[in-house]
Amino acid sequence: MKQRVITGAIFAALVLTVLFLSHTFVYVAVITLLGIIGTVEMLKCIGVLRNLVLSVPALVYATVCPLIAMRFRYGVLMAATLGFMFFMLFLLVFAHERVKTESVCTAYTMVVYITICFVCLIKLRYVTMDVGSNSGRMVGQYIYLLVFLAAWITDTFAYFTGFFFGKHKLCPNISPKKTVEGAIGGVVFCIISFLVYGIVVSGMFKIQPNYVGLAVVGLVMSVLAQVGDLLASVIKRTYGVKDYGRVFPGHGGVLDRFDSVLLLAPFLLVLSEDAQFLSLLFNMV
Repeated sequence: MKQRVITGAIFAALVLTVLFLSHTFVYVAVITLLGIIGTVEMLKCIGVLRNLVLSVPALVYATVCPLIAMRFRYGVLMAATLGFMFFMLFLLVFAHERVKTESVCTAYTMVVYITICFVCLIKLRYVTMDVGSNSGRMVGQYIYLLVFLAAWITDTFAYFTGFFFGKHKLCPNISPKKTVEGAIGGVVFCIISFLVYGIVVSGMFKIQPNYVGLAVVGLVMSVLAQVGDLLASVIKRTYGVKDYGRVFPGHGGVLDRFDSVLLLAPFLLVLSEDAQFLSLLFNMV
């Protein structure tokens, strides 16, 4: 327990530092590194890390995509993903004696999922508003933080609510300790945190929050955060793994800490590409 608390404090300090420097290349570099480590953890979990014909191209893809996302449009990122897919299909045909079809399909699906989700974290930071007099205005600095807020507030308060009030199991075959009461508590506190965030942002910047919109988005993102957590647990149970890694002593690996974040990033990015959606969260004044 002591080790978990110490690691958690150090982790929180590092996260805050990286977020503070999110306007620099430090943020991109750290997110890229997390994506690479997460890819290694997943390849190890599904048992193909030592199969270099699979792991090497997967790690190249995980390394290159975040850099592509920063310098080029989505079409180049899609081309890289398709190229990775064609290579994996090539393996199925010409290296079928060395790789199993199940391993290739699982590796491709999970590596793309992890990489694209981390890429979305980078893209979110640089979302701009392209409507009216606000065209080209950077709003990503207010939007991307909602991903981390939703994931970690939901996770924290779902744990404590479930610990004190939990009676009904949520998904006993996937995560025995999670409860319905905990899930509800996570959603409630996530909504509250979004409203508080709106108040803070309105006080610090020239932005008028839409509190109803923030509450609705907070609810949806809290649910998605818990689904992402359960998804990671399903994969671990399928392969008989307790933790994805040991990067954070007492907390597991990168995927153990960012499992909720991953599913939220692409969801919020897709919505943030629409100016009308952005106006539902924050009204520029």
